[in-house]
Amino acid sequence: MPTVLIPTAYRGPTRGIAEVEVGPGSVRACLEAVEQQHPGFGDLVFDQRGAVHRFVKLFLNGVQLEADALDQVVAEADRLEVLAAIAGG
Repeated sequence: MPTVLIPTAYRGPTRGIAEVEVGPGSVRACLEAVEQQHPGFGDLVFDQRGAVHRFVKLFLNGVQLEADALDQVVAEADRLEVLAAIAGG
């Protein structure tokens, strides 16, 4: 099963879980599956239009995806990493 890697800053909804296994499908389907298992996660990743927040970066097997790559296929052995670009000050 594909694995979605959750950044530390987004582990509130997952109650500290760093990796969530989901079924194969599109990038969007995988992220929505995490939301189904852990309500509140989707609000951290998606904006009100359903697009990825501009401060969220996605990586599939270590390769950064474009923000509009939500339809890209995620296979059984893939790892989808969510990276939260958080600025401090």
